[in-house]
Amino acid sequence: MNPSAVISEKRLLLFADDCEADSVLAENLRTGGFQVQLQGLHQLQAEPLNRFQPDLVLIDLGTPSLEYLTSCKAIRSDYQVPILMLADQANEMFQVLGLELGADDFVTKPLPTTLLLAKIRALLRREEESRHPRKKVIQLGELIIDASRREVWCCGTNVQLTAREFDLLWCLAENARTILSRDKIHQILFNAEYNGFDRSIDIYISRIRQKIGDDPLNPRYLKTIRGAGYLLVDNNCA
Repeated sequence: MNPSAVISEKRLLLFADDCEADSVLAENLRTGGFQVQLQGLHQLQAEPLNRFQPDLVLIDLGTPSLEYLTSCKAIRSDYQVPILMLADQANEMFQVLGLELGADDFVTKPLPTTLLLAKIRALLRREEESRHPRKKVIQLGELIIDASRREVWCCGTNVQLTAREFDLLWCLAENARTILSRDKIHQILFNAEYNGFDRSIDIYISRIRQKIGDDPLNPRYLKTIRGAGYLLVDNNCA
């Protein structure tokens, strides 16, 4: 997956000690796929947040400053957006204080733009996941898949799956009633493109069917859609 697709059109509010110097940083962030509003550090207050409605606040202190850490604490008390703080040569205690006063991450400069972009995307992903938590238990008829315990139950019986078999079943369960191609499944499980020859997905599917008691000729749960892929569904609920 292209990381930029995850954060497309996200808004960053960059407070900078030196706006002229950080104009280069702002442009790099725009190239990375963000909308960026650059503000002077002396404007570190609620009003710019109310106006711009950012998805993430980036505070470039330049050199460590206790004054602006206090402003960060005030912002955190009213806003839940992720806050990423940067500073030159900030010692460990100053970084700890910044985190205690509301920053979600603290990085010291200089650092590569690619690393900064990765940290921003990671914070945005965690924020997105916290607002839209993934389901931990999915039930289709008498088939129950518990992601937190990594357990599967079918018709009241515990089904013993290998780690890879469980990952595949959970992948299908998260996309229940949606056909997933072999290519898509391979990408999710192995984080690699399907080479057109690997039959491991078919083997896992066959083993899962056997373990949950699904008739391969007339499956209730795990269907093969010829020429398209696989589909997890409960026939009684379709």
